[in-house]
Amino acid sequence: MAKIPIKPIVQSLKTNGPTFIKFVKNNWKELSTTAVTVSEFSRQVVDRKKNKKESNQENIHYRKARYTLYKTDIMNNLDAKKRTELFQYKLEVEQFLQQIKDEEKIELAMKKPIHSKRMKNWDQILIQIEGKMVIKDYQEYLLVYHSPNYQSAYFEGYEGQLEKFKRLIKSDNTDELYDFFITNTKRSKEDIQKDFSL
Repeated sequence: MAKIPIKPIVQSLKTNGPTFIKFVKNNWKELSTTAVTVSEFSRQVVDRKKNKKESNQENIHYRKARYTLYKTDIMNNLDAKKRTELFQYKLEVEQFLQQIKDEEKIELAMKKPIHSKRMKNWDQILIQIEGKMVIKDYQEYLLVYHSPNYQSAYFEGYEGQLEKFKRLIKSDNTDELYDFFITNTKRSKEDIQKDFSL
């Protein structure tokens, strides 16, 4: 640790201290108004910074604000979402990806790395949403298959698809049932046979 030279500081206080104290005694009114002015100025600077920060937050691009929302809130709560919500998120992310591709075609080639990074970020979100949909679809089909009276809250709004699945179960046509699972859950035939005991 560096040594602080104390002797020069003490010497400076001895020579300049009495002069400074005399100056403060003679000019205390002016110094107090200056202190008030300085404090007012510093408060105004803080207020300006705060207002600028708030105005910058208001001017955030919609897609960037949505990306932040996806990263902080939506992706953490995918398990609690219904299929309609997941499908809506999927469509929105696909639309954002299309917008970025369109912007990339219009704008200069210099912005290509920026667009590539944005597309990569949105692709990662899309992959996670699609993966969650596949997993939850498979899980719900499994529950319905093993308990025909099971009421699925997840498939709310997709009752037609669920009814089609129940009809396939009743028809005992395993080939159609396999095709249905492979198309809707992207699972292998071996996994489907193992889990559904067909």
